[in-house]
Amino acid sequence: MEEVLKNFVEKYDLKVEKTIYDGDTKRNVNNPILFLFIGDSTEDAYEYIRNSIDKKWDNGRGAVFINVSTKSVKDTDNSFNIQLHEDFKNKKTLRKDIRDRFYSNKEDLKNLNGKITEARDKLLSEGDMFNSFDSINISVITTSKEPLNVILTEVTVLLKKRMLEVFKLSSADLYVLIKSQNLEDEVYEGAVTVGFFREVEYFQKDNFRFKEDIAVYGDETQLNVTWEGPLFYLTYVLEEKNEKGIIPKGSMDNNYEIISYINLMKNREASSNAYSDTENQYYDNNIFKSNISYDNSMNRYISAGLSQVRRPNSAIAISVLGAFYERMLKEMNTLSKKQQEFINEILKIDEASIELQVEEILPEGVTIEDMQGIMTDNLKQVEKKISSFNLREIEEKLYDDRCEKFFFENFQKPSEESVKNCDLENNMRTLIRKNILEDNKLNLYCAFNWTSEEGETVNYIRNRRDSILKFVSKLNDEIKDIYETRFAPSFGIKSFFSKGAQVKEAQEKIFLDIYGRKLEILKLNISKKILDIYEDILLKVHSEISSYINRVKDIGQTIKSCENKVIEKQDKYTAQNVRAYYKNVVNDILDKLEKNFGKAFYLEDKYLGNTVENLKESDEKFLGKIIYFCTKYILSEDQFKKSFEEEFNERANVNVPNLETKVLSKEELYRKLYDMLDKNSALKIYIMNYDVKPYMEKYFFGDYSSDFIKYAFDFDRKTRNYKIGYIDEIKSSGIEKLNLMGGFGAKDIIYVRNSMEFYNYCMENGYLIHGVDEKLLPEIN
Repeated sequence: MEEVLKNFVEKYDLKVEKTIYDGDTKRNVNNPILFLFIGDSTEDAYEYIRNSIDKKWDNGRGAVFINVSTKSVKDTDNSFNIQLHEDFKNKKTLRKDIRDRFYSNKEDLKNLNGKITEARDKLLSEGDMFNSFDSINISVITTSKEPLNVILTEVTVLLKKRMLEVFKLSSADLYVLIKSQNLEDEVYEGAVTVGFFREVEYFQKDNFRFKEDIAVYGDETQLNVTWEGPLFYLTYVLEEKNEKGIIPKGSMDNNYEIISYINLMKNREASSNAYSDTENQYYDNNIFKSNISYDNSMNRYISAGLSQVRRPNSAIAISVLGAFYERMLKEMNTLSKKQQEFINEILKIDEASIELQVEEILPEGVTIEDMQGIMTDNLKQVEKKISSFNLREIEEKLYDDRCEKFFFENFQKPSEESVKNCDLENNMRTLIRKNILEDNKLNLYCAFNWTSEEGETVNYIRNRRDSILKFVSKLNDEIKDIYETRFAPSFGIKSFFSKGAQVKEAQEKIFLDIYGRKLEILKLNISKKILDIYEDILLKVHSEISSYINRVKDIGQTIKSCENKVIEKQDKYTAQNVRAYYKNVVNDILDKLEKNFGKAFYLEDKYLGNTVENLKESDEKFLGKIIYFCTKYILSEDQFKKSFEEEFNERANVNVPNLETKVLSKEELYRKLYDMLDKNSALKIYIMNYDVKPYMEKYFFGDYSSDFIKYAFDFDRKTRNYKIGYIDEIKSSGIEKLNLMGGFGAKDIIYVRNSMEFYNYCMENGYLIHGVDEKLLPEIN
């Protein structure tokens, strides 16, 4: 079920992006971009950035991706995977061995050249997707701990050379990702990190020179590749920790998103309309670099922070589902609250129905009057002394035990046989199935509540049974009294002159007053037996129905659990009131629909259908029908077609009962949202600040016609001591803020500082961390 819910919220999110967000400005980059991922540890970054660009950039399929790893990964239309066959096990020499093999393994080198050529040709085939085709931007992405980045220089230089064969200009930036948790070998990975930053310092120096025979053409031709000066124009470091030293949720995914946004901003065509505001300052790569280039003694790095606030589509979808499910169960439970008379008639346990069943069980063709044909004895003896006998004595003298036998054989025994042969369980189950379970609006909860041991129905049966027992006891007492009473014939001329008339009167009294009552007791005992059986059946059915009820509750708990997880992933402020607000929205929509289609219309066959039948197929089938109903009849309403800002204003500012939330002014709302954007765009680097002269720039991505963007830009403009700009985009989907800060060195990064002892230990103990002569590498002091 979790997978069903996950698919539901994901599909809704995608649907909203394709419908509500159709009005968003299409993101296009001005010139071709190539992404180079180096190492197995960049696998997640490779997948994330590739998917993100493909989904969010209008000409994203024109971007090309090259992945260098030891794994075999299948190429796609615009991604090319280069597998290096590295099987080294000795960590002490791993990086050195990788570089040596790079130069000695002609097949891998040939494959690398071939894939780069394929990638270049792909870029050429997509030239009409870009406004400018003179230059290409290359983004090289690796992790600081990645052993394969020992050949980063070679792959990058080769890539730039092959691109410059077809482009006039080529510019490359380096993105170094630092992971702080789930490290397999903290000492080795820390040492590799320090070693790699020393190598970055080396190939970023103005006097850096490279010349190697690594360009392969055809089967035999191998030419040298040269490079002079810094390898990368700008070098970025994005750490799992942020500037506060904590690891936010989804931190690495956020870093991957930052890489996408930086590339978009650097390569996006500037619109004249976007910068009509003279206070707005667009991003300029050269100006940024000049502001962080203090001296030539060391490389200066850049980090960034990105905050995104979006309409919480997933939280909305699952909250709607949860609110509808809760209302549906409540309604099903309410529908089970019927008058007991109605329930008794449905289940055929009312007095009239039970009496009818008793009459069907009693034998046909025999009555109490038929007892008059029973043979008598001692008639004359009884006639003489009739006034001295009670009715029991009269019956014994006249009939011995023949009356009792007649009653047993003709009434009691056949009735008992009929009760046994009468399939009362099947009768009751048929009633429950046809009158309750097959009725979509009565169905599960009625069957459950009406068969509960604590419910009114079982209570009614037990009270009725108690009444029967009391009445049977009363009749037995009456029979005893009648038996023990001395016979007193009624006074009349006929009985005075005829003893036979007095005997006949005594016989009638025996048959009607005694055996008539015994017949009533028999009927009552049959009624009790029927009720006993029905009670047992109802309790059995209740136990069976309980399994369905438990499944229904489990589905509710699964929805609630998913709802909690989805909402928890959202920022607390942007998802504020989402559950309570959309519960009200769902109830309003259903109230409106019920006015048109009737109470609990959604339980009809046309919509959800029979709950029990759905559950018999599977819980997923039942959940699927509920999801379909919510998607078609609730989430399609106009309340769910609002832009981010409109929806946020209404939901965040709603006065929801039972929540200790106050109504906020528009300015208060915007200030909270601004603070949240600022807080969540904390820089993704943990550094020592005392030796850093930071240069900062901040940019909003959003529609400048929106009230919030105007507020945020104005607020920043009044308080800033940094450059601020906005990327004007018509956006219904949300708002983003990108912070850039540059000017720090490798020595300022706390993770690098802390890893220095690991590096020194490895170097002192014979580890060959570097592929080049260590003496060429600048120290990190």
